[in-house]
Amino acid sequence: MNNILDFSKCANCGACYNICPVKAITVKNELFYTLDVDNEKCVSCGICKTVCPVNNFRDKQNLQAAYAGVHTDEEIIKASSSGGAFSAIAEVILKNGGIVYGAAYSDDFKEVKICSNEETSLDNIRRSKYVESLAGSSFAEVKQQLENKRPVLYCGAPCQIAGLKSFLKKEYENLVTCDFSCGGMPSNKIYKDYLNYISGKKLKRDINSVNFRPKTFGWMQHAIKIGSKNKKYSKLAFADPYFYCFLYNRYTIREYCYNCQFADNHYSDIILADFWKCKDLSKVKNDDMGLSLIITNSKKGEEILESVKSLNLTVLDLEKASYNMKRNIYSDEFFQKRKAFTP
Repeated sequence: MNNILDFSKCANCGACYNICPVKAITVKNELFYTLDVDNEKCVSCGICKTVCPVNNFRDKQNLQAAYAGVHTDEEIIKASSSGGAFSAIAEVILKNGGIVYGAAYSDDFKEVKICSNEETSLDNIRRSKYVESLAGSSFAEVKQQLENKRPVLYCGAPCQIAGLKSFLKKEYENLVTCDFSCGGMPSNKIYKDYLNYISGKKLKRDINSVNFRPKTFGWMQHAIKIGSKNKKYSKLAFADPYFYCFLYNRYTIREYCYNCQFADNHYSDIILADFWKCKDLSKVKNDDMGLSLIITNSKKGEEILESVKSLNLTVLDLEKASYNMKRNIYSDEFFQKRKAFTP
């Protein structure tokens, strides 16, 4: 059969799932999300292979400028992982009658899926979520919105933006894409098992909130807070098993992420990150509430940022502000340890 399973590398970006004309591709929920093809449905058209951005690599990055940004609304800063840049950009799209897509928790918080603000709240979309997300049918939905001339903001991982652009096959003036400096996608299964442990052993009740970046200990201290009715679990990252294994050891991320082709080759209009380099630049004030690094990666990205009125922006030296987002090269010893760690 001529289909996506002919390839060994997969970022689970969602492009092939969305483009299959006979819906023969499904996503299996295993240690990591993996693709499956129903060969009885598959017509061997090969379109899933042509749309794959991982196996049809193109150089797309086109950095324009860099800024430090912080939202003018203190409540939005508190509710955000960094300085509220995503919320400010989303506000512009929504004000123009548009729709915003981004990663959101499921009702039980055990899965993360790309949803629109019309399916869930904008508050559920903002903030970092350190777990694999599913694009679902969002690419096809976005195409329909774009064809209807509606402004769209799509925020996802760098591989998901590459997948969306490959799926759409052409540029749309009414589409703004946003991604982020990505440290890899941790296993959805490990995340789910972890939440079950916290729910059963620590909280002893159902979970009603998850926040990987609460500012309980300040912006610059990575922490996690998980809530349930009348009780909460709150830890700094180094003291929490899930966060520690992801942030400090990278044990839990999918295989592709270790040598990701999109870590330093973004297809998006705007790249977001925490502005950790603020301590090296005296002209940027850090009150430990949160600062966003905003890198424009297209002329459209620059134009959108110019239209944002709810961000206080400081122009940065692009070369000094940018991060080296390339993945590390891990040793055989690391992979042996990782294999022993993951079930």
